[in-house]
Amino acid sequence: MAAFFGNASHTLDPKGRATIPAAYRDALGSSFTIGLNYSDSAIVLYPKEKWDKISQDLSRIPESDAKGMRYVLKIAGFSFVGCDLDAQGRVLLPASLRARAHISKNICFVGAVNHLEIWDEDRYNSEIDSYQSDKDDLMQYVNDRYFSDHQ
Repeated sequence: MAAFFGNASHTLDPKGRATIPAAYRDALGSSFTIGLNYSDSAIVLYPKEKWDKISQDLSRIPESDAKGMRYVLKIAGFSFVGCDLDAQGRVLLPASLRARAHISKNICFVGAVNHLEIWDEDRYNSEIDSYQSDKDDLMQYVNDRYFSDHQ
């Protein structure tokens, strides 16, 4: 599976296109899905393999489960499947996603291991700054929840 690490600042062009940094293009692949992250704070680019897994998981929720379908509609309704890069390595970020994620001209690409997130640069910096105040608690949470021997 593709791996995404690091971050890079860029700007959107006037048409809402983002030039994907060369370091992320191979991992992204030739066909990918654009959507929102779970908190609607960033636009996400999912490689085909990762999106296929998400799609499979969503299809397990029966249409008779009204609350589950609300979740499906949130994810599927803001997802654009079969996207690709143009010859200059750019992708159009749909206006509906830019609005929901509060994306302006200055953006930051952020590797999230199995997908790539695109944040408004100021919002991303604020989010990262907020981690500093609770970094010890955050590290303890992750260690206890995912890495302790008594799971």
